[in-house]
Amino acid sequence: MDWDSSFDIVCVGSGIGGLSAALTGAQSGARVVVLEKFVQLGGVSALSSGQLWLGPNHLAEEAGMTDSMAAANAYLGHLHQGFAVPALRDVYFEHSRQALRYFTDVIGLEMQVVRGLPDYYYPLVDGSAAQGRYVEIKPFAADRLGDLAHDVLASPYGDGYSYTTSNEWIDMQDGGAFIGDRLAQHLAAGERCAGAGLAAAQVVAAVERGVALHASSEVVRLVVEDGEVRGVIMRDALGDHAIQARLGVVLATGGYDWRADLVRAFDALPQAGSMAPPSITGDHFALAAAAGALPLPARAPSQTPIFLGYAVPGENIYGQASTRMWLPGAPHSIVVNRKGQRFADDSFYPDLATRVARFDGQEGGLANWPAWIIFDQDMLDKYGLLPAWPGQPLPDGMAISAPTLEALAGKTGIDLPGLCATVESFNDFCADGVDHDFGRGKMPWPRIMTGDPRLPYPNMAPIARAPFHAVPLMRVTMGVPTAGLPIDMDGQVIDPHGKPICGLYAAGNAAAWLDWGGGYNSGIANMRGMLYGHRAALAMTRQQGEEE
Repeated sequence: MDWDSSFDIVCVGSGIGGLSAALTGAQSGARVVVLEKFVQLGGVSALSSGQLWLGPNHLAEEAGMTDSMAAANAYLGHLHQGFAVPALRDVYFEHSRQALRYFTDVIGLEMQVVRGLPDYYYPLVDGSAAQGRYVEIKPFAADRLGDLAHDVLASPYGDGYSYTTSNEWIDMQDGGAFIGDRLAQHLAAGERCAGAGLAAAQVVAAVERGVALHASSEVVRLVVEDGEVRGVIMRDALGDHAIQARLGVVLATGGYDWRADLVRAFDALPQAGSMAPPSITGDHFALAAAAGALPLPARAPSQTPIFLGYAVPGENIYGQASTRMWLPGAPHSIVVNRKGQRFADDSFYPDLATRVARFDGQEGGLANWPAWIIFDQDMLDKYGLLPAWPGQPLPDGMAISAPTLEALAGKTGIDLPGLCATVESFNDFCADGVDHDFGRGKMPWPRIMTGDPRLPYPNMAPIARAPFHAVPLMRVTMGVPTAGLPIDMDGQVIDPHGKPICGLYAAGNAAAWLDWGGGYNSGIANMRGMLYGHRAALAMTRQQGEEE
């Protein structure tokens, strides 16, 4: 093969998995290139809340928060539900702490612990913690990016994800500044937060270490010789280029959100929207097939953290019709099925997302789908529904509205007696804040993240003020898939015979969730990307040292 250029490590994808591999490799003395298919760097993780979730860590300890490996292990055991591969589970459990310290102390990322944010299932699950297991990047000055400022992703949705921190959301619950004011402050200061801040910080660190970064550069084929991955064929505006990878290739291309056939096959979703960039098309599967790797589902589709959301008519993001992720739990709102009945704790998205997928043959299939958000004018005026901020009207066609519940049921096709009975029952629950059906508002996480701290029962307020509104729900993917490439403890891709493929690694959501199995907690996807990108580069550079 005649190579157009040569590097030690080629990272395919520029999310947290690819950039973590690039930073670790470059810090170890390797020559590294990052090839990103999309027109901007940062990947799906740049559009996320930017949280990393792990057990005991040095940032929490420095903040005076106590935790134990035994407690974290108990919590992990509950989340895994027996689906995780024990050896890989132990890697996540034991080495995430080390990876985080590497990126703070060696690479220099300025991270902070998120104060006051509990694990999803605290305090119901043994080992869950009230705080200390989430970390995030500190606000990052975008001018440090220099000429790359427009080449690194930030949220195109106009919300607070890229310009507010998790700490600020929590602070608002305790009487701190309104999150909209925080957003304005960060915009005025030219600061990026959350996933956008983390991507920007990693890009700057990569530039400082001599990593070559190329957007609009699609890897179309792996070069495989004698059973070993030796490099890639990259396609850009100038044509195809053969790039050698002396130590290996890291596939960090994310999930397969924009491949409807893969979403249908692996995630059991006939239809779904996505907030991921349209470049997330499962390229790792097609690329790795040339080296003998096959996709592997790590859990049942119902256990995959696929979100709920809604369409926004007239809004186009990345040239695609827009869908928005939605976190349920705002007062003056509930979720119902076609019978007009609530069917889950509709303040807690993991419970709601699981139950909308319930299949019951006796009830004709999906018993709780389709489903609608039902809310009144108080909800819109006080809390809004993005892209409408509090007090703003919803975009035309986004909601079905009516002056009475009876008229709303007629317009939507929701069962009228069921809807009226459900709203009456929910309103009764709001009087003393006790949801006798599903325990809404009982758990701390939804109270903090979606509740109104000014109310005696943050997630509970009646649906009473006309007009009334219904927004049909959609399933919305955010790059966290059911299937990925099987990997070993160092992120090396495994073939169907259980043997590692020489020169091929995977990180982030391109790697099957064999270390986690069936459970989820916010921040796991980002931590997995950082961990396996880091470990893949360490393995490659360690191998180089042994050969030399």
